Amino acid sequence: MSIAEEMRIHCEAELARSQTSSSAKRRPRPKTSAAPVSHLTPVGVQMRPNGQKYHPRNLAGVEDLAFLRDARRHREHVLMDGPPGAGKTAMVEAAFAADATNGHPGGVETIVGTGSTEVPDFVGTFVQNPATKAYEWMPGPLMRSVENDVPLFVDEIALIDARVLSVLYPLMDGRDELRIEMNPTLPPMKVGPGWFVIGACNRDVPGAHLSDALVSRFDHHFQVTTDWDLAADLGVPLGLIKAAKNLEERKAQATYEGWIPQMRDALSFAECFSRHGQDFAVASLLRKCPAADREDMAETLASNLAPAEPLTLGARMRKPRQGRK
Repeated sequence: MSIAEEMRIHCEAELARSQTSSSAKRRPRPKTSAAPVSHLTPVGVQMRPNGQKYHPRNLAGVEDLAFLRDARRHREHVLMDGPPGAGKTAMVEAAFAADATNGHPGGVETIVGTGSTEVPDFVGTFVQNPATKAYEWMPGPLMRSVENDVPLFVDEIALIDARVLSVLYPLMDGRDELRIEMNPTLPPMKVGPGWFVIGACNRDVPGAHLSDALVSRFDHHFQVTTDWDLAADLGVPLGLIKAAKNLEERKAQATYEGWIPQMRDALSFAECFSRHGQDFAVASLLRKCPAADREDMAETLASNLAPAEPLTLGARMRKPRQGRK
C-alpha cells in the first residue's frame, strides 16, 4: 500500500470518528417524565368563620387547603369553577383561617361579583362623613388586600364585566403595582409576598363570562364538585345522596341538564329531615328546586326517598275544640 493510500484511509477514519463524537454531543438527552407534585404538609380540618368545620379534600394527590397556601407562597393565582353550594367559598375560608386577625377575621379579603360591580367596588371610593359632611376616602377590598398583604377572593367573578376586572391585570401579570386613579393623592402600592387572587365562578349561570385575558392570568384551574362520601359522614340521608348521584349520571349522559343539589343543599336537607321529618324535608327541597326541573326532581326523590308535593302554605290553623263542661 502506498503512503498516499495510507494517509487517505487514516483521514477517512479520523473524519468518521469526529462525526460520531460530534453526533454524540448533539444528541438530545432522553426526556424524563414530569416530576410529581412535591409533598405539601396537610393543613387538616379547619374551622370556618361561621363556626362550621371544613374537611380537606384531595386535589390530584395534594390536600386542597395545603395547595391554596402553597399557591399563595408562589403567587400563583387560582380559578375555581363549580355549581353553587359545592364548597368553593368554604375552601378559601378554611385555607386561610389560620391567618385571621382582628382586621381580617377570615385572613382574606372578599368581594362578591354581580353584573353591576364597578371599579370603585374593588379599589374604593369617596364617602361623605355624616358628621362633618366632608368626603373621605373609603378603601375597597382590593386596596385593603394589598395594604394588609392578604389574598383577594373574587367570588362570582364570571358575572363581573371584563372591563372592570382589568383593574386586576397589572397586579396579576408581574407588574405588581396598584395605582388608584380615583384618588391621585394615594401613591402606587406595591404588592407583597402574601397577596394573590382566587377566583370562583359557575360558568353555567346565565350571564357568566370570563375574558381570555383574565383566564390566562390564572395559573391554576380546577373544578369543585360535592363529595358525597363526606356528605354521608356528615349525616346526609342516603336517599338524597342516591338521588343526587342519579341526576349527576344523567347529566353526564346528556339526558338531564337541570338543577342538582350540592353540599350546602344536602346539609340543609339533613337538618330539616332531623327536625321536621322526611316528608317535610322532601317537600321543601322540591320547592327549592327550579320549576323547570321539578318534575324530574320529584320523580328521582320519590324513587329514593318518598313522593311529595312542593311545600306550600295551607289554610289557617284552627284551635282544637274544647269539650263542653
